[in-house]
Amino acid sequence: MGGHSRLKYALIGLTPYSFYYDLSRTFGYRYVLLQYFIAINDLHNFFVPVDVYKKFIRAEYLSMKLPLEPFDYGAVPWNKKMDPQARLNARDIIDGWADKNYPDTRDENIKILDDYLTLCGRNRIRPIMFLPPMTEGYIKHFNKQKLDEFHYLIGQACKKHPYAVFIDGWKLQGFTDRDFYDVFHLNIIGAAKFSTFLNSVIEQLDGH
Repeated sequence: MGGHSRLKYALIGLTPYSFYYDLSRTFGYRYVLLQYFIAINDLHNFFVPVDVYKKFIRAEYLSMKLPLEPFDYGAVPWNKKMDPQARLNARDIIDGWADKNYPDTRDENIKILDDYLTLCGRNRIRPIMFLPPMTEGYIKHFNKQKLDEFHYLIGQACKKHPYAVFIDGWKLQGFTDRDFYDVFHLNIIGAAKFSTFLNSVIEQLDGH
């Protein structure tokens, strides 16, 4: 926060498949959207009509406007270190994300990011987009064509919004498999390490 309690920076976490991903269409994960519904009142491309879903929730519960924190999204093994078998199965795990690819959402997601960056600029908030660090196995097996397109689209976004910053966590040194609890999620040790790095970036920006 700035000296006048005004937000100065906005962190925007991304993945290389961000422009093609649609949670509301992803079988096996759409239930998460039902939890978000309480806050955003929208199911987007999920097949359950909003008016039907509302019938499953008591009206007074919807009106409470509860924060998302109390909901249980499943136990996250933050303190866990990656299983050696997961390292060996990195390619199979990454290939399993192939179904989370919806080309017709590309333009929609590009616009969403553009809207975020525009909103930040309008309010004099500097957006910091970033790819979090990933394991060597994940980086090795990720589809190069999708990765190249991701960087191209981010480059276009930065040209249009020159006040935006992009950090490629895949290029950071010092992260090992011990910093992850699976092939693409940081554990508490890795998260603390990356958070320290992000703080240093913000401090450098403040210095300028």
